[in-house]
Parts: sequence; C-alpha cells; structure tokens
Amino acid sequence: MYTTADRTKSFNWGKLIVLGALTLALLAGVAIGVNWLWDKRFGPTTASAADCTLAQKLVDQAQSPPKDAAAAQTWEKDIRQVRYSQFENDGISTEVGRYVTWQVVKATGTGERPTAEQFDDMKANAAGHCDGSGVDLRIPAIAF
Repeated sequence: MYTTADRTKSFNWGKLIVLGALTLALLAGVAIGVNWLWDKRFGPTTASAADCTLAQKLVDQAQSPPKDAAAAQTWEKDIRQVRYSQFENDGISTEVGRYVTWQVVKATGTGERPTAEQFDDMKANAAGHCDGSGVDLRIPAIAF
C-alpha cells in the first residue's frame, strides 16, 4: 500500500511542466490562426494600387477645402463624384470620404468633429485597405 509521501516522491513534475508548456504553445498557435482568419474574413479588403494611388491623390487634394459652406459642399460633392465613379474598392472610398468630410468640418466650422479614436480608426482602416498594394498611404492629421 502507498502512502501520501510515496506518491509525492514518485510524481514526475518534469512531464507535467512539459505537457503544460506544449498545451500553452498549441493554444497560442490556435489563437493566432483564428485571429488571422478573422482579419482575412472581416478585416479591411485589399485595394488595388490604382485605388490607393487615387486615394492618396484625393487625400492630398483634401488639404485645402474652401472655407465657404456652399463652396465646400460643392467641392465635397465633386470629390464624391470621383470616388463613386473611379474607385473599385468601396472600403478605401469610404475612408477617403470620411477624411474629406472631416476636412470640410474643419474648414467651415460646421458639422461633427471626429474623436481622436474615430480618426485613428479611419486612418488604420485606410492603411489596411492599401496593405500589399505597394502604395504607402499617408493621411495627415486634422488639427481642430
């Protein structure tokens, strides 16, 4: 018959530690794989180099919106027309549209200003759409 002291002496802690480490490594691998699949399925869609180049052109153009509300509205409408007619990827088009709208808000002083988090999300999403396109999308901050 075994006593408690005998069982403790014969227990192999090394095997238990190795098994625990392997289990943690396996779970970490599964988590990384699930995260990658989630991003591929629900993350930003990949835009073409042409779309990302157009996005950069429109972001650059958005640096000087008119200060007059009526002129700014017409200016924004013209950019929207370009977005709707020339972009193939709706995701990057939407992010550029958000940026242009916020530039109009800054210029005219009317409308809802984005929070820092909203701006960072827009910038990250836009960059995510252009990942792998060969175009490094540069979106300047908007100082309100």
